[in-house]
Formats: sequence, C-alpha cells, structure tokens
Amino acid sequence: MKKIIYFVMAMTILSCTQEEFNIGNSNEADAQRVLANGPDFQNFNISNHSALFDNQIEFQGIYFRGLADQFSTTNAFSGFWDFCDQPRRQIINSTANDDLPSQAGGPWDSFNSVINNANIVIGNIENDGNQVMVGDSDLTQQELAAAYFDKGVAQGYLALIYDKAYIVNPDTDPGALEFSTYQEVFADAVKNIEIGIQMASAFNGFQYSVYPGGEMLDGPKFLELAYSYLARLSIGLPRTDAEAQGLDYTAILAYAEKGLTADFSPLAEEDVFFNNFQDWSLFDLGDAGYMPTDLKILHLFDPTYDTDYPEDESIVLGEVTTDDPRLDEYYQYVGDDFGFLRASRGRYLFSSYKTVKFFNDNDQNSTGLPTNIFAKAEIDYIMAECYYRLGDFGAAAAALDASPRMAKGNQATTVAGPNVLNALLYEVSIELDLASGICIEWWFMRRHDMLQAGSPTMYPVPASELEISQDPIYTFGGPAAAGEPGTASGANDWRNIDLVY
Repeated sequence: MKKIIYFVMAMTILSCTQEEFNIGNSNEADAQRVLANGPDFQNFNISNHSALFDNQIEFQGIYFRGLADQFSTTNAFSGFWDFCDQPRRQIINSTANDDLPSQAGGPWDSFNSVINNANIVIGNIENDGNQVMVGDSDLTQQELAAAYFDKGVAQGYLALIYDKAYIVNPDTDPGALEFSTYQEVFADAVKNIEIGIQMASAFNGFQYSVYPGGEMLDGPKFLELAYSYLARLSIGLPRTDAEAQGLDYTAILAYAEKGLTADFSPLAEEDVFFNNFQDWSLFDLGDAGYMPTDLKILHLFDPTYDTDYPEDESIVLGEVTTDDPRLDEYYQYVGDDFGFLRASRGRYLFSSYKTVKFFNDNDQNSTGLPTNIFAKAEIDYIMAECYYRLGDFGAAAAALDASPRMAKGNQATTVAGPNVLNALLYEVSIELDLASGICIEWWFMRRHDMLQAGSPTMYPVPASELEISQDPIYTFGGPAAAGEPGTASGANDWRNIDLVY
C-alpha cells in the first residue's frame, strides 16, 4: 500500500502532524475548532501563504546555487562540497545520508506540506460546505482562491525540482497514491493556479496576506504575482534544451506580459519571515566569504578570466576587468584570503571574490530588510528568452536593453541569437543571484544544457519517502550518467561558451 509523509505546518494557529494519512490526528478536535471559526480559518490559510514563500528563500536553495556554479566551496558542512565539486557527484539519496533532510528532502517535505494545508482549506469549503465569515464579510471565495494558488505554486516547485511526485486532492485515497510524472504534476499545478486567478478576479475587494501581519496584496497585485509564477514555472520546467524547444513561448510571453511591474519583496520581520537563503549565502568571515563567488560569475564579467582556479599555490588570480559597475556593487575582491577553502579538496574550486549584494552585517534576520522573493527583472529576462526562442532576436535584445542589463550594468546586446543567449546567462547569473529566490539559475542553465556534465538536472524522490512507499531507491548525477535523464550532458557547458554579447 502506498503512503506519503505530510508535515502540516499551521505556524501560528494549528500544529497537526499526520505522519501517514491512515493514522489518527491527535489534534483533530483543535483542527475542527479552528476551521469552524472564520478569523482562525483565515489565519490558518495566511500561515500557509507564509510557508509557501518562506520555502522559496530557505536554506535548501544553497544546493541549487552550487549546482549552477553561483558559489564555490570545499566546505563539507551539510554536504555543500558535494554540490560544488568537479567532476560533479551523484546525489546521495540514502537515509544513511544525514544531510538528506536538507538536500533532496527539504523541498519535498516543505512544498508537500503547503499542498496538504491548501487541501485542508479546499476540502473544508468545497466538500464540507463551510463558509469563512470574518465579521459581516463572507471571505469564502477569497480564501478558496488563495488556497488554489498556494497549492498550484507548491505543485509547480515539486514538478520543477523532482522527476515525479504525488497529485493529492482533498478526496484522494491515501492508500491508493501513485507517483505522477513531473509533466503531469505541472499540468495540475497550472490548472490550480488558473483556478485561483479566476476566483480572485471574480471576488470584489480581494486581498492576500503574505504572512500574518505582513504585506497585503490587493486583487491586481495578486494577479500580477500569479501570472508571474505561471511564467516562471512554465519556462523553468524543461530539463534539457531539446525539451525546452517544445514549449509554447507565445503562451509564456502572454503570462509574463501580465506579470510583475515591480519587485515582489515583502519586508522581513525578525524571527517570523526573512531570507535564510541569503543569510547563509552572504555570511562573511572578515575578508573572506563563507560561500565565495564562483569563477563562472567572474568569467561572465570578463571572458579572459579563468574558469577554474589555478592549482599552482603560488598563483593568486587578480581583479576582474569590466565596465559593468555591478562588479563593484555586488562583489568584492579578497585576493588570497580563501577562508574555509582547502587546497587538499581541489584548488580549482577556489575564488578570490565574495558576494556582497544584499549583505547586512551577517544578519538577514532583521525587520525591514527586503526578502527578494521575485525580482521584476526576472520577468524582463523571461520575455527576452521567449523572444529568443521564437527567433525574434531584435525584440529579445530590446527587452534586455529595457532591463537592468542596461539600466544598472550599461551593457548593450547585439541582435544575434548566440549573443542574446550569452546576455541572458549573464543577467540570470549576476542580476538574479539571490534576488529571486531558489533554483532560478539552475533551471535556466539546465534548459540550455549549460550545466557541467554530470550535474543533476532534477532531484530523485527522497529515499525517506521511497522507503515508506516501498519503491526502489534511485538517484541522479555523476559523470558516468552524463546525458542520461536527470543528469546534464554538458553539451553547452558554460566553461566552453564563446562569450560574445
């Protein structure tokens, strides 16, 4: 019999853990009480909104950042080195791997939890016929729309990260669960986001709170965000360039055109909602960075710069030469202060730069800081990429010129396919790094075959789940599997690209 672990996180109202659906919930009476009270029901739903966005700026993003060569390390803490080493390693998908809960287990548990909580809301309204009354206001359809959006976005992340997942609805029989392909999960995600859009559009005075007491989105802003997620997730689905060529870029462009007109970056509230992904990524060790800037970034600024650090210990790479002012704004040269980097684990992984963009004195957990969940610039680049895929290189270059590439970086783009693609890699790697949540660079590079050969292009279902479902344990990654499903071929490895913009 198939079973699934779900961790229910009603962070401020309800704490219900049902390790398996067929085990009774000891908090059932509390759950019924909460869901029968309009304000408590709404707060339960808002807490799930918070979990949805928190999962996109959490610790688990570090591993995707490593696979995309956004930072480098030889530090074995929590398995960081495993995701940065060269040649690439397989994902250790085993319950004997103490870091599995942070690696393949992290997104699985967190996004499935959001889906479970959204299903509680949906089932309580649609199946049980409950209303959400707050004062004299009937907010039932508002809360239902928000739950469908949360569920769809969480499903989208599962589809873009894993090779398969479960499709679970309020009336799903937990004893009959079977895995669905990532394409099937994604189709269901789009359907649910679109239901949320339709319901929100029809509700007069719609409001969506990002977290309890946090930023409130009105109807138009919520719709901008929802269409932005449809664009982000739709363009991010492919595992290879060949797969990406089959997307409907006209439809994705239409989503993006309805998307964000400003950054979606709710302000942090200390110990409640903050960007833990940035907190770890930007940690400073005095002069050195805990997670130093990968040479990919420096090579994009200056194509003459090395793609691997010299293994001769007498050589220290000098400063990058570029006319892009973002080099000095986002990065800092530290010379031979290598911090935690250890030559015995591969000097080719060294770096003489650290990332300082968004740095806040080693403390992102501070009220009032931006959380950088979704940059408006990402919509600019999605539009440019759609034009590129549609063969309209002039429109692609114009979209790049209208983006921070020109406004911040003073970088023009020549109207030619390879130049546009190189410029997109440049911008996604530099402008969007830590500015648009987890996975963005990894998704971009895999759909253009730019990852190093052997890099995982998707996660396996965590071994902890496969042991429960009694399915074979498997994994992705490693040089021996290069080019196989789930593992990058390296066909357009960024280190071999002729960087002309």
